[in-house]
Amino acid sequence: MKNKVFKTLLTMAFVVLLQQASYAGFPIGDGRWLLVPTYTHYSADGYWDANGTSVPYQNNGKFTSNYFGLYGGHGIGRDLDLVFNIPYVSQHYTENGVDAQAPLQTTGDVTVGLSYFLNHYDYYKHLSITGSLIIPTYPSSLVSQTDLVPGYGSVGLEAKIGLAGTNQTKLKNSYYDLEAGIRTFINNGGPTQFFANATFGIPMGEDWKISGTLNGLTSSSGLSNYNTTSSQSYLVNRNFSYIRGSIALGRRLDRNISLWASLFRDFTGSNIGQGQGYSIFAVIKF
Repeated sequence: MKNKVFKTLLTMAFVVLLQQASYAGFPIGDGRWLLVPTYTHYSADGYWDANGTSVPYQNNGKFTSNYFGLYGGHGIGRDLDLVFNIPYVSQHYTENGVDAQAPLQTTGDVTVGLSYFLNHYDYYKHLSITGSLIIPTYPSSLVSQTDLVPGYGSVGLEAKIGLAGTNQTKLKNSYYDLEAGIRTFINNGGPTQFFANATFGIPMGEDWKISGTLNGLTSSSGLSNYNTTSSQSYLVNRNFSYIRGSIALGRRLDRNISLWASLFRDFTGSNIGQGQGYSIFAVIKF
């Protein structure tokens, strides 16, 4: 049972927090569009238990997830953007090289929201607030029918504040993006999640950029992860935390399109998988 529970703990943090801060935090522009198609591969062969101790999966167990997403936004005005994210995920858990559970392939939690930019006095700094609605696009019954779950199977709400900008004195044209927020799911037991992200990037010549990102999240609920009396599956992970780091390299193809590749790794956590992976994505503006 323990091994079965913790392979599910892997999936939740991967789905709920996939940040690509290299395109976040800046206004899109009135009437303009931003599209970011993304592919991410994640794998883990162990987990951190409730005490933060690293534990390998039994029988050479390995969890892998392939994420396909489309993040987008449209500038409704100078200070207001419509933003959305549409995910699709394919997950596998194997033991001794053989599927130990039926693979999962499904759309995930779609998010739709509005970002409002508060300051008008500084072209190089942008303070924003964003409110989003989280909408599950899979049947809620899927959460209790499979050990590999795409989400909590319920509507959620998210609010965050962000500060992004570029430096024009020291480290000229370097950029930063800081975010902090709260997310909650409207069901028995929630959970409620607090998260923070910090990105710093440096240009290398006219067309290349390199950036580093640190992500952190803590999730809590009044219900135990393994409460069999819950209306949700007892395998759904509600109580966990982690810190993840990534490094990304991007190249501008023209003034409207850039390509990026990143590597990331989970540094520490509790009740969550211990993994790493990579992402490939494009940033398209028009």
